[in-house]
Amino acid sequence: MTKVAGSAIMAAVVSIAAAACSTTTTPECAISEPAGSRGHGLRARRAEVGIAISPFAIDTSHMSRDEELRVGLGSYIANATSDCGGCHSSPAGFLAGGTPFNVDASGHVVYARNLTTDPTTGLRMTQAELRAVIRTGKDLHQDRTKQLVVMPWPIFRWMGDADIDALYAYLRTVPAVANDVPVGNKDGLALPASTPFPGYYNDGDLERPLPPNRSSFDPARGLAIAPLATPPELHCDTRSDYALGSYIANSMADCEGCHTHPDRTPAFKINTSAYLLGGTVFDVPPPVQPVVGQVRSMSVNLKGEVHGFFNEPEDSFARFKAIITTGTHADELPPRPLGWPMTIIAANLSNLIDEDLESVYTYVKHAPSISGALDQERQSYARYCVADASCNAGESCALATSECVGSACGSELDCDACQTCTNGVCTAPVATSACLAGTTAAAVAAIARRSWRGQVTAVLPVQRH
Repeated sequence: MTKVAGSAIMAAVVSIAAAACSTTTTPECAISEPAGSRGHGLRARRAEVGIAISPFAIDTSHMSRDEELRVGLGSYIANATSDCGGCHSSPAGFLAGGTPFNVDASGHVVYARNLTTDPTTGLRMTQAELRAVIRTGKDLHQDRTKQLVVMPWPIFRWMGDADIDALYAYLRTVPAVANDVPVGNKDGLALPASTPFPGYYNDGDLERPLPPNRSSFDPARGLAIAPLATPPELHCDTRSDYALGSYIANSMADCEGCHTHPDRTPAFKINTSAYLLGGTVFDVPPPVQPVVGQVRSMSVNLKGEVHGFFNEPEDSFARFKAIITTGTHADELPPRPLGWPMTIIAANLSNLIDEDLESVYTYVKHAPSISGALDQERQSYARYCVADASCNAGESCALATSECVGSACGSELDCDACQTCTNGVCTAPVATSACLAGTTAAAVAAIARRSWRGQVTAVLPVQRH
């Protein structure tokens, strides 16, 4: 073959490949993922970051290279893409458990488990048992028979085996803390023992087969577990980043759990009609209020066609990265802190390697926007105060709720989360406020209504990370 002929054939092959990649039906384009040295390089970098950000020093001297990569990756999942410490850490120590979560007003309460290596009070599950817990919500603690609540296992269940096993490997290195956590009380709640793992994705608008567990952080799996239909216009490179971002967002970070309200339908599926439109209300724990300067917050509308944050004209990855890495509304002057609990979640996400953070941005940016009545602006957080001097000029401190009130308003959007605009003045919410009900009674109702084919969600909007 002559050099000219060979070049012509190569050009034709490249042209055909490019054309194929621009379509939406080509399998190679739909499931493209980092391969070869790049794929291994990303895994090594995630593990390196995981080792560096672990709250305790990980002794790798006795580990093989594969073991070090696995443990480092587990730390990256626990401390960057997810927020295990947000629930499971306590004054007793890192992942030592004991934090109470009140499920309802009837005395039902659960406690975050001790995940340390303490042989008596810590994690005693095998790797296979941890897989079962994450995939089915089965409660293996002290012979409890009712399914886990509060822990967002319905999202974590979509992780691939390699990543669940990496998380387990990391947990087996956590220093032991003797902290005997109470069993809790789930008696009387309409909870099954567990929810069988379906083997296919059934949590969104489309049911999709799950690809084989080929690798860690597998974009092919991410494409399968996106709750909405994949936008058909995505170019190959964008599609691959979208898929990886979907994997992180929908099996680890649980973005919809905070930014979708309510997050689940009565049929135990993600509420895609309100997907990432915000509106979930969070009561800041009293001990934390003076630290973050907030008493109540409301999640932001991310994907509304008109009011969505990612549809604003000034949207960019640079803006998103600045917000995540600083934990503030970096695009405002002066920058305000993010609302609770995003203040904590952003601190974890800021540890993501750039490729992963940009993939999360690409996923949310290109996820289908939603229009209609649910596409609404959201109120800013209610500001903590102890006296009138803690508030802005012209405002006062409502001592009963420790929040600043009294600013002039034309609508409730001018007021802080759950406050009302009454006679042109922002006032604190009353105890019977429908907005406040989203943090209390709605969580109780969620348990009762989210039964479907024996399934009950563990994701309660009253208690997020």
